Amino acid sequence: MRQLALAKNKLLILYKLLGDLLFLLLAFFSLALIADGLLSGLVSSHISFLKIICLITLNLIALYAVGRAADVKITEDRGNRKTTIFLVLLAALLIGNSLFQLNHYLALFILAITLLCSFFLYRLFFEK
Repeated sequence: MRQLALAKNKLLILYKLLGDLLFLLLAFFSLALIADGLLSGLVSSHISFLKIICLITLNLIALYAVGRAADVKITEDRGNRKTTIFLVLLAALLIGNSLFQLNHYLALFILAITLLCSFFLYRLFFEK
């Protein structure tokens, strides 16, 4: 019985560590995207974004498997609206920066379509 409790505790510790690693990978990925959006080629010339996405995917698979093995229950949490608005504005600025060399009206049109799609995706996923 004691061995079973130790094994479950080890799984819970591994689950916590994988969750922390996922947070670090997502933070690195978002900062790398911001850096590459501001200065093109700064990050993508050294590290492929595909490698980062593969690491995040592998981490998610491992997190899911360890969570199922440790019988972890996940509660639903509503996102922070202020953070979402900030991230959407930051994404709009980065998209606008990438479209800077285009015709201004075409860049505004693409930016408006992107924001509209982002708004509808937000409503689809986060509103009841």
